[in-house]
Amino acid sequence: MALPQGAAYRAYSRTQAARPLRQMEAEVFATAAGRLRRAIRSDSDLDRIRARADARRLFLVLQALVLHPSSELPLPLRGSIASVCGAALREADAPEGDLDFIASICDDFAAGLSAQPGTAAA
Repeated sequence: MALPQGAAYRAYSRTQAARPLRQMEAEVFATAAGRLRRAIRSDSDLDRIRARADARRLFLVLQALVLHPSSELPLPLRGSIASVCGAALREADAPEGDLDFIASICDDFAAGLSAQPGTAAA
């Protein structure tokens, strides 16, 4: 017997709330990388435009977050992340930008976020 819709939503919300934030952030980057790679293989200009726009939004938000004065990350790390975001944004804005390069950046962020704190390569 299926759960009523409200009960299913509450169960899903509890499950999501119990997941570590780093894991959820890693999934966002992994999903973006997958969409970019599917767009590369696709014959559809619309798929490439959507993937590029999604990546652009993701890196704009990340850049804004790390540059905001309330960010608790160390200043050198914030600068490095903002610089990588700038490179991804330049590619996303270029008419023939390298989507595989952006996907690789997403993969790297996903891998870094998936690592246990204190064990990621410096």
